[in-house]
Amino acid sequence: MRMCKLILSFVLVSCLGLTACEFGQVEQGRCVAYNPETKTMLVVLDVKHDQRNPEYSGGIHEYMMPSDPAEIGPLPKPGGRVMFDIDKSTVTLYNAETKSLEVLNVKFTDVEKNIKRTHPKVRGKKFPIIDKEKMTVTEYSARLQALVTFQIPADKLDVDPDTWEAGDEVRVYYKENAKHQALRFMNISQTNLFKK
Repeated sequence: MRMCKLILSFVLVSCLGLTACEFGQVEQGRCVAYNPETKTMLVVLDVKHDQRNPEYSGGIHEYMMPSDPAEIGPLPKPGGRVMFDIDKSTVTLYNAETKSLEVLNVKFTDVEKNIKRTHPKVRGKKFPIIDKEKMTVTEYSARLQALVTFQIPADKLDVDPDTWEAGDEVRVYYKENAKHQALRFMNISQTNLFKK
C-alpha cells in the first residue's frame, strides 16, 4: 500500500511538471529570402504542412536561425517562385520590393509530367531557361515532377533569374514566447530522411 502511494505521488508530480513545460511549435514553408550576415530568413508558410500538396496562405514570416550550430541543417537556398498552379495557369512569386506575394497569370505552352530529377531533360541542366525572343521561361518542379514552359509578360523578362526558382522547403521549431527565434532548423529540400 505504501509503495502504491509512492508511485501515485511520483506520477502526480511528473504530470504537474509536464503542465509547467512550454512545448514548442513547428512551422513549415518556402524560403524566399536568406541573409547569411544576419542569419535571418523569410518563409512563406504552408498552412497544411504538406510538401506534396502545400497551401501557402500562412503569410510571410521572418525567423532567426538557431544560435546552436548543432540545431541547423543545410542552409536554405532562397528563391522567388513559391508555386505553380498549372490548372489555374498561375505562378505565385515573392516580390522583394513590396515584400508580398504576387500571383502572375501565365500561359503554359508545354507541360511534361512524371519527369524525375534523373531524367535526361533535367539532369545536369541549369534552370530557369529564359527565352527573351519567345518571352518564355522553362522551369522544373521537383514537387510536381513536371518540366514546364510558360509565357510571361514583357515587364518580367528582365527580372533576376532567381525569381523563377523555387526556394527550399524548410521547417522551424520555436517557442511561442520567442516566435521569431528558431530553436531548430531543418532544410526539407536538402535533407534525405531515408538516408542511413
